[in-house]
Amino acid sequence: MTSQLPIVVIGGGTAGCTVVSTLAAMTTQRIILIEPGQSSVHDDEPAFFNVLSDAAMSRSVQTTLVDGGQDKPYVQAHVLGGGSAINGLLLTGDEPSFLHGLTRMATEADCGQVGAALLTENGRYSRLWWNAGRWNPGRAVQHLVDEGRVTAITDSVTYLEHVQRVVTVAHTTNQAIEGSLFVMCAGALATPALLLHSSLERAVSGIGDGLQNHPTITFTLQLKVSTTQRFDATVVRESRSSSGAKLLTVAYERTNAENATTGLLTISLMDPESRGGVWRSNTAMQNDFNMLATIRDRVAMREAVRELIAAAMSASFSAISHQVLVDSDGTSVEVLDAMKNAELDEWIADHLTVVSHAASSCHEVVDSDGKVRGVGNLYIADSSILHSVPPCSPAGPVVIEAARIARAIGETLT
Repeated sequence: MTSQLPIVVIGGGTAGCTVVSTLAAMTTQRIILIEPGQSSVHDDEPAFFNVLSDAAMSRSVQTTLVDGGQDKPYVQAHVLGGGSAINGLLLTGDEPSFLHGLTRMATEADCGQVGAALLTENGRYSRLWWNAGRWNPGRAVQHLVDEGRVTAITDSVTYLEHVQRVVTVAHTTNQAIEGSLFVMCAGALATPALLLHSSLERAVSGIGDGLQNHPTITFTLQLKVSTTQRFDATVVRESRSSSGAKLLTVAYERTNAENATTGLLTISLMDPESRGGVWRSNTAMQNDFNMLATIRDRVAMREAVRELIAAAMSASFSAISHQVLVDSDGTSVEVLDAMKNAELDEWIADHLTVVSHAASSCHEVVDSDGKVRGVGNLYIADSSILHSVPPCSPAGPVVIEAARIARAIGETLT
């Protein structure tokens, strides 16, 4: 491996920042990080809806959730640290062992009225990506940049130049960056899109195949009293469908940064079977999640919505809300409750909510160390290589996988 050219990491989100920090500790080779977003100034803000209100920190791309459905915007982080800089702070899975002490469990003092209502309906406090501040891997990378160890280029990569199955140059909007080794960390939509734009499908089959996300339905609670609380989400509830599918309910204290008179109650299918893909049409890149494409997923999601209806109509939620609305047309939860299965299935397909948990669109193109098969010096270390969308909030599994792959790369450089 030549040491004259740098390691180039493309994408400075959760995965990219983890890769950069890990490699910086393992090798003296130059590292260049290409990320279009700036550093966050909101890491001390516990209410994530306030963070999301900063329009400079996110962008959206169009996606299709179900076969034949209308396009819906998918929010992507546009900031150093990626989703970890703007997410809802919920760590519903296991804490990565190497981040011990940087997260903590939510407590009663953190919880608002919507979370408290879900607690009485078999909810539990979630672990938070917070301990005296938000865990944002972009902060550590910014220190490395300030120290001169890492070079950050604030730009977007447009395509990868490659010769005889070796990537030679990452072209951005404004410059060409040579490298000895390239690590893709742009996420499950942007990573396959860039590989396809670079015509790498001629060398690598399976790019974009297997895309997944968590199908989600959201209800709006018209709250009787608006209250203030430190965090916007602290309580979740895990359950299973009759087939054993994993479900997750989340309580949100507000709808957005400006509206404390409404809360949200969501439920997601956490282990879907259905898969879609990222592919290139004649006119644009297509992001198709193909949700609820199997009978198992449709039945599980129907049961999930029935469960959400029961929670929303329970005494616990009736005590804090005077009405529960299930769509933007103002349909009440009682109308949904009266629907037969076939009608409810159709309603669900039309009203799925987009969550930013895309995964698995490149899981078929890499080996166990994240190296792209058929290309000599290209790795992927983001959510696109997870075999399936995680049955928990995805930041934890993404961090673990990115760190593992970065260590494997680092060992080849020592």
